[in-house]
Amino acid sequence: LPHHKPEWKGMPNEDNVTSAMDGMEPGQYMFPWGTMEDMKNPEFIEKMNRGPRGTLNLWPAPINMGRNLMLMLVFNLVVGVFIAYVGSHTIAAGTEYLAIFRVVGAMAFMAYGFGWIPNMVWFGVKGFWTYTFDALVYALLTAGTFGWLWPAA
Repeated sequence: LPHHKPEWKGMPNEDNVTSAMDGMEPGQYMFPWGTMEDMKNPEFIEKMNRGPRGTLNLWPAPINMGRNLMLMLVFNLVVGVFIAYVGSHTIAAGTEYLAIFRVVGAMAFMAYGFGWIPNMVWFGVKGFWTYTFDALVYALLTAGTFGWLWPAA
């Protein structure tokens, strides 16, 4: 979506970098890479201090948008099932809409909004406000749906 565009930018010398990665298997990579023993080595420490430092995710090709959308749907359904489970044990049938909305909205916001924060902390992922906005939208939609469909007394 357009509000996520500022989080991404092109890589300088992209052709040279991608040529150097030619033949690498899909997966997660960290650079510079070192073992715990390497982290005591002054040469490795210098390499870490000098940079660049980062992580790289290589995807299998081609990207299967249908599969990814289906997996997101499954994720959203699983979140919904857990919210329904907790909600069914904490919210009585016939509870007023806004009370359901508050409780379910808080659970949904935690599910959608907090899971990515460790990536920001450990890997420098950008987009705090845009991911928070996305989580708020998902939480409001989830809370509204549960409030609307919650069983009457």
